[in-house]
Amino acid sequence: MKLQKLLDGINVTLITGDRNPTIQGVVSDHRKVKPGYAFVCYKGLNVDGHDYIAGAIQNGATAIISEKFIPDLSENISVVVTSNGRIAQAVCAANWHGNPAKRLNLIGITGTNGKTSTAHLTYGILKEQALKTAVLGTIGHSFDLQNTVDGNVKSVEIPAILTTPDPYELHAIFRELVDSGIENVIMETSSQGLAQHRLYGLTFDTAVFTNLTQDHMDYHENMENYFSAKLMLFKQLSPQGLAILNLDSPVTPKIAEHLPDNNVLTYGLTDEADLVAQDVEITLKHLSFTAYNKGAFNKEQHEQLRKIRVTIQLLGTYNTYNALAAIGVGLKYNCSIEAIQKGLFSTVVPGRFENVSANGTYSKNFAVIVDYAHTPDGLENVLTAARDISEGRLISVFGCGGDRDKSKRPKMGKISTQIADFSVITSDNPRTEDPDVIISDIISGLPKDADYVCVPDRKSAIQHAITVANSGDVVVIAGKGHEDYQEIHGKRLPFDDRVIASKVLRQLAIDSH
Repeated sequence: MKLQKLLDGINVTLITGDRNPTIQGVVSDHRKVKPGYAFVCYKGLNVDGHDYIAGAIQNGATAIISEKFIPDLSENISVVVTSNGRIAQAVCAANWHGNPAKRLNLIGITGTNGKTSTAHLTYGILKEQALKTAVLGTIGHSFDLQNTVDGNVKSVEIPAILTTPDPYELHAIFRELVDSGIENVIMETSSQGLAQHRLYGLTFDTAVFTNLTQDHMDYHENMENYFSAKLMLFKQLSPQGLAILNLDSPVTPKIAEHLPDNNVLTYGLTDEADLVAQDVEITLKHLSFTAYNKGAFNKEQHEQLRKIRVTIQLLGTYNTYNALAAIGVGLKYNCSIEAIQKGLFSTVVPGRFENVSANGTYSKNFAVIVDYAHTPDGLENVLTAARDISEGRLISVFGCGGDRDKSKRPKMGKISTQIADFSVITSDNPRTEDPDVIISDIISGLPKDADYVCVPDRKSAIQHAITVANSGDVVVIAGKGHEDYQEIHGKRLPFDDRVIASKVLRQLAIDSH
């Protein structure tokens, strides 16, 4: 690809050297540079890419795309100066792969909590409707690939490093999806991914907002910046697109004021919403409710879609919101009532209120739930949901991640000890921090009468909580959910809450006989 084609859509302020050499590849990691590559650099959070220009050239870079002019480089090196290297990175990635996103219907989902569950519930509905769809997010990237020879369908799963992939990975995935015949892509759009322009230049057909509560203050510094990052998704909504907004969130009016009225569908538990959930029933096995569609859009939809009784396997009132948002997307894509009902019921999201004791035979008959809740609001939601189904005590196991927002640590400690009968405070992903220091931050906000114990080793903490549980109790292990690792001193070591809990349950079953 010629350099000028690679630069199409980028604000270029200066070019020196060869203005249009042939480019063999484009990256932002100097270690990945090969002969003929373009190296895009920008000042990041912890690393300044400009410091690695010499390394990129040594590895064979023929073009440098930079936020500042670099003097004294060889005349054989093309130097392109632009105002924003992150934006340049996104545009270059899209151009390199032939702008495949333009051939896809993009469904973006943003919010503090619920993105993953909403994305997978939506995926279940669109797949049931036989729409060619992929989902990209925290748990991984999934889509069905049909063999053009024998017609067999193969499920493809790609592990995810980031909730919202970096532009090079993202547009490479888009290219693969388009070439595989995929037409719709459901994406979790994180605030950091939006703020870092990883999604720059994309136009969304549908944008979903779940909620906004405290998280990522280590990055955004305050809630205003956090909200502004989320708002970026809706500024990239197509003029004909639809914003699906949680009316029960206090910040929703601030989003809606940026959108035409006919581009908005609201959902919630209040009658003012366009899509309302009523008659909610929650058991240890399922959540059921009736979704009333007031017909705020798509007047030609069949009358049966005005009232839909659904059952999902994700528990907790908060999952009512996630399911409503997914139903909203289903209605936008003209899905049948059968597709909505079957798609929701068949969806299981790993590590989201996952009952790891459901297939066990332990005679004491208590439940062990694993959930990804790692924010104050998320922990409150999952513990409240568990309280609703508990016939005995509620036991909480949780910790807080290292190198992240420290202000939420005492808040989460207070929430756990106020809602749960007994809390086991442990380590999460300490990363480079001392686990004991993190635990000290957590217990600094506890009331004097709090019933808790500190067990820094997470495996021992899980074992302790399950061992002290009795019939009718519910044990909630929060914070890591689907993760199969624990990050300690910068290394990811194998660790899965679900695996550990299952082993403890099996051992208790053996010991009881």
